Amino acid sequence: MMDDLDSQLRRSYEQHPDFRFSEPPLEIDGNALEAFNNTFEFVRNHRVALTNPQRAESRARCLRALAEVFESLRNQAADDFERRFLTELQAECARLVSEELSMYARRPSGRGISMGAASTQADATRLDRNSHYFGVLPRSAVDEIVRIGSADIAEFRERAKRARLTREDLSVNAGRQVREIVRVLNREFGSLGVLDAVSAYMGRRMAVGGLALELSVPQADWWANTFADLPRAPATLYAHFDESIAFPKSIVYLSDVDSDNGPTSCYRQAYQSLALKPLQEIVGRVIGNVGSDPASPLKSYYVKQYHQSANSERFRRHFMRLPATLRFNSHFGWDILPDSDAEKNLMAREDLMLGPAGTFIVFDGAKLLHRGGMVRRLDRIALQVIFARSTLSSRVAGKLRKAIA
Repeated sequence: MMDDLDSQLRRSYEQHPDFRFSEPPLEIDGNALEAFNNTFEFVRNHRVALTNPQRAESRARCLRALAEVFESLRNQAADDFERRFLTELQAECARLVSEELSMYARRPSGRGISMGAASTQADATRLDRNSHYFGVLPRSAVDEIVRIGSADIAEFRERAKRARLTREDLSVNAGRQVREIVRVLNREFGSLGVLDAVSAYMGRRMAVGGLALELSVPQADWWANTFADLPRAPATLYAHFDESIAFPKSIVYLSDVDSDNGPTSCYRQAYQSLALKPLQEIVGRVIGNVGSDPASPLKSYYVKQYHQSANSERFRRHFMRLPATLRFNSHFGWDILPDSDAEKNLMAREDLMLGPAGTFIVFDGAKLLHRGGMVRRLDRIALQVIFARSTLSSRVAGKLRKAIA
């Protein structure tokens, strides 16, 4: 019987030649950590049963415990860079903690949302149980969307010929065409029961809030492995969890996709097998933001790229100094040691999303380990779709644009 994935991932880091350092990990304030985890889990499990004063007090307790955890760690820091790493990590954790506790406090049960057909109820159950489900758009809808985006797709292909291969070069997430595609998707997803299923899952009325039309080509290698010391790249490259629990997602193929032109992969029950404690999970979902702000002194110190924070040796050193009970990186697919138990475990869980144009997945990216867009031949045209509340404030709309990007 396989060990739990969390233990295997820890061993993978400990055995990985690029993650071995002589400095011991920092020691954690166990009482403060327990106070944080217990309070966070209490709010997450009770949600609407809490009064407003109880929610406010729980949030204050979480943030106090978080401050105590990081103050203890900072007191052990080796230098100013490590202290800055811990300070930025605390700030990112505090931001996400506040967002999530607010989300749990506002997120009622979805039982009051009408879901119509039995198939929609089944989809909502799959989303709740497995964090994802699959479907197919009618061919007429696919043709309509491709027609709307045809000029952008043609431009992306011209850019790819000129070796303009960044994700910004090969995608668009704003403008008239995007608004038109959003309209079509809301119509089709409404007809298929997708909006009802997602609304039931989130406990509030949801709709397609935004999307990116994206071309993936074999010349783009942003996802490639960066550890030269390994005999081969891990089979889990780019496998990751998303940061936000507020915006479920969908990926819709606008071209036929097979195993070589960038299929989306998802890893069954990987989130459950990790059994992450609340603060460990929060740390993992924000740690890639540390040192990413141009104003941060860690930006030039790390010189890391995209979500591959661990391609910086200095970042890896700071990461491995975290206590094991906090150490997690949501974009760990790049970090897996080839031929390790963790790699074997994950590959045994992998499901490839293969199919004709119109095939789609609806999923909770914070709870489904997934990846996609790594093309080896031909190309892939797809929509990266974000669901959001039907009525968005300007603040939430800004978060939505960040999630799409």
